[in-house]
Amino acid sequence: MRYLPFWLAPLFLFACASPEAANRQAGTDSSHTNNEAVKLWLEKLPEADTSKHFLNVSEDVDPGPFGDRGYHRFSAAKLPGKRKYVAVLAACEFELNTPVSSSQLLVTYTPDGNEIARQEIGTLRLTVEGTQELRSWPVYINDTTIEVREERPQGKSQIRRMVLAADGAIRPVPPEKSPFDEYASRFPGLQLPLAISSAAIPKLKRVSPLTPWFSYQDIIGYDKLDIYHYGKIILPGKPLLLLYAYGPANDEGAVLDSAVQLVACKPDGTVTDQKDLYGKLFGEGVEHRWRNAVIHEDGSVTLEESIVNDADMALWQLGSTEARHMTYRLDAAGKFLSEVRRITYTVPAYTVNTLKEVFEQNKDRFGTPEGGHHKEMLFGIQDRMPFGILVWVHFYQHGEHQLAELVAMNDAGGILDRYVLYNYPETADYRGVAIPMDASQNKAYPVTNLTGPVTIQLAETTLQLTPEGKFVKP
Repeated sequence: MRYLPFWLAPLFLFACASPEAANRQAGTDSSHTNNEAVKLWLEKLPEADTSKHFLNVSEDVDPGPFGDRGYHRFSAAKLPGKRKYVAVLAACEFELNTPVSSSQLLVTYTPDGNEIARQEIGTLRLTVEGTQELRSWPVYINDTTIEVREERPQGKSQIRRMVLAADGAIRPVPPEKSPFDEYASRFPGLQLPLAISSAAIPKLKRVSPLTPWFSYQDIIGYDKLDIYHYGKIILPGKPLLLLYAYGPANDEGAVLDSAVQLVACKPDGTVTDQKDLYGKLFGEGVEHRWRNAVIHEDGSVTLEESIVNDADMALWQLGSTEARHMTYRLDAAGKFLSEVRRITYTVPAYTVNTLKEVFEQNKDRFGTPEGGHHKEMLFGIQDRMPFGILVWVHFYQHGEHQLAELVAMNDAGGILDRYVLYNYPETADYRGVAIPMDASQNKAYPVTNLTGPVTIQLAETTLQLTPEGKFVKP
């Protein structure tokens, strides 16, 4: 994305002499401009597009009553709907590397050009070091309600809502003030063991967008925030476990299917850790899946986490699935400790003829006098061993010699083992072929506690990867 274009979505402080001025409710024109000129300006404004959920304006227009402000770009549009007043969305991009880089303002006017009220509804605010401090943007809920999403890299992301009153006033909707115990009581109690096979959203109650007890940090960029109380689990001596369900949503190319998430909480509502139990996230040719989750009586969780690649790699153009069978155990601090029980890497469409096609389709890449090397990483692990294992597919051609193989390497770039998939002619010495590897490609993966086998399934060919990084047939 995750986020809308730089100046279209996250905007907030525009056309105000100070932040305090942005919140004023005025009954007369406070911009000291000619009312007739403002009236004509309002009549010429285009209508804002509210069909895509995120509220934005993109068409450059005459700044009209905002002409005394300095900016690089100005846009404005009227909100659709039948009202006795005119609601205007004004967006501006300011000088680069300034504390407020872009901003957006909601302003209401009488039909004859008097300003009624104005309110900040979006911003990109930077720190003195030039990093993001606050990014917020408006979401169109309906003709009377505007939602403001606020993302803070350091701090809590949250949601605010504004209501457009019948008289043109802009009023903030107060957040909920319920204690955490009352909030937790909204989750139905669940019995263990519990298998999670669907989100079952039609049966659930929606989470209020104004509750202070839900963290939007990871999902603030999605177009729809359909969140539901799935249930709760109380275990003696352990943090409270809350389960949330999510409806389908889109995050600029990342599509989230219905999902269930497990969240561990302290007694004061502080989230200590969270894990996805069910769902599907798809984007850019890669699909993440969470399936077959079971919460056991001791609070441990078993599930299958998969990454499905739709074969968009440059050379190894075969779809693959990497499935990790996981166990998570909750410690006293509320953190989920992971154990990888087994890993299975599957390429169902693998054939020797497909490997031959790689050489045929890449004649120019392989046809150099010194020969051609091309490789792509298939998957990697960092387990109980003192080194990580990266599994690559390596293609090589020199003259008539063609070689396709799997290569297991450690973090230092050392070759642990090679498994020939295709070698022509068969008598050619493949072990005499050096495999080039950049130092930057030998990075360890995050440490996992692997306690079971690693299996590679290439159609009918089954291989296992030993703890020493050797390919063996079971």
